[in-house]
Order: sequence, then structure tokens, then C-alpha cells
Amino acid sequence: MNRRVTIIGAVLLVLVVAALAVPFIMKARLQANVVGSQNNLRELALFAAHHTEPNPKNDARKLLTEIPAGTIALYGTPPEDRLSWVVGVLPSMDQRRVNSEQLLSAIDRTKPWSADANQRAGRTRLVVLLCPENTPEVPPDAAAITCYVGISGRGANSATLPVDSPHAGAMRYDTPTPFDRTVDGLSQTLLFAETRNEVGPWLRGGPSTLRGLDDAPGARPLIGADGQFGGYFPGTAAFAMCDGSVRTFTTGVDPRVLYGLSTVAGKGTDPVPGE
Repeated sequence: MNRRVTIIGAVLLVLVVAALAVPFIMKARLQANVVGSQNNLRELALFAAHHTEPNPKNDARKLLTEIPAGTIALYGTPPEDRLSWVVGVLPSMDQRRVNSEQLLSAIDRTKPWSADANQRAGRTRLVVLLCPENTPEVPPDAAAITCYVGISGRGANSATLPVDSPHAGAMRYDTPTPFDRTVDGLSQTLLFAETRNEVGPWLRGGPSTLRGLDDAPGARPLIGADGQFGGYFPGTAAFAMCDGSVRTFTTGVDPRVLYGLSTVAGKGTDPVPGE
């Protein structure tokens, strides 16, 4: 009898300890994923800010001092049919996480993203592009997605704006942005953001990989589960700045703050209408 009581007591103790430990484990896991997503954003920003390109004469790589364009230029092809900025920063990616040279050799930069060879390459899953928390599921034979998008400025169509527009962001479809065009500095200009809203293929240009902060009446809120950005962690969204730093904003942030940070013209030259 005493033995049975001892066994039952031990089982109850284990259950109580487990019940108490689960919330702490879940909280620790969530925090680890928050940090993991921030690290992904930081790496992407550093890849973009320090990307390299071959020198045609001697094949040496040179370091660029500009944010790359949001798509790979392809004459006569609309942005949503081009290859995305990811292709441009692949050479800078950590070889321990992705064999970028092998992947690049499989991508035809002279063809749209829908070309057969590019479609095959686009099924490659890139860990640095995936938020570790609540990642959307994708069938094995479908194009691999990105949970992070470039920020093109203020307005749904800001990716089409020239760099001298007051609403243009650091990354736009057609041209790179020199570092010195960021009026408030690299640390005060948004470059990438988490999003669970209509995630798309990492290889595809257009809204799949590059978006502006939609400020039109009736647009989704900027941050939240149903917002333009965030959706992975309760009430927050992480953004990478052009200098590689990462900042987290909550649903309570004043939209004017994000609108100002989204443009290379800066907060002081991008007022909210009516002010």
C-alpha cells in the first residue's frame, strides 16, 4: 500500500512539475524564435549593405556602397515577373547556411522568375528567409517563400518611385540607392521587415519580396496579426535598418514614425498630410 502511495505521489509530482514548467518552456522557445528572426533580419540587412559583384575584367569582387535594386533588371519585363533582390545578395550569404555559388549557377539572370530553370532553383529553401516562429507551410514541389520583404517607401506603389521622390524608400524596383541618399542616415531608414501577410516566393520580384507601407484609407494596419507587417509574434513586428541594426515596433506605434523611417528623404521632409 505504502509503495502504491509513493508511486502515485511521484507521478503527481512529475505532473505538477511538468505543468509548471510548460509555460516557462513555451516562453523561452518564443523568445528564442524572436531572437532568431531578428538575427535573420540583421543578416539580410548586412548582406544587402555589403553585397558584392564580379568585376568583368579580372573576376575580382568589389564591395558596393549602395542598397541593391529590388529586382534584377530585365528589359521589358514587369517587376513581378523578374528575379528578386535576393539573387543580388546571394553571393554575400553565409556559405554554411546555403551553398550560394551552386544556387546562383542554377539561376538564369537573363530570364524571368517563371522560367523552368529558375522555378527549379526557386524551390530551394533558404533558412535565413524563414521566420522560425509559425512559418507558413509550403508544399515540397512549390516555390520556397520568404517571411521578410524589402521596404520600398511610403505608399503601396512606392517601389516604382525615383530615389528623389519624398516617398521613395531604400529599395526600389529599378535602381540601387547610394548610402549617402539616406538623409537621416542608414540607422534611421527601414530596409526589411517581417511579414506573414500574403507571403510569396523569395525568387520573385514585385510585392512578393518588396513592399511599401500602404497609407491609403482602409488599408490594413501597419503591424499585427492582420497587419501589413508582423504576424509571427504577438503585437509586434521587427524591422531591419539599412545599417544592419534591428528595431521592434508594437501595434501601438504612431504610424507617422514608421512612415518617416520608411523613406530615404527622412522624417523631417515627409510630413503627414494635413499637418
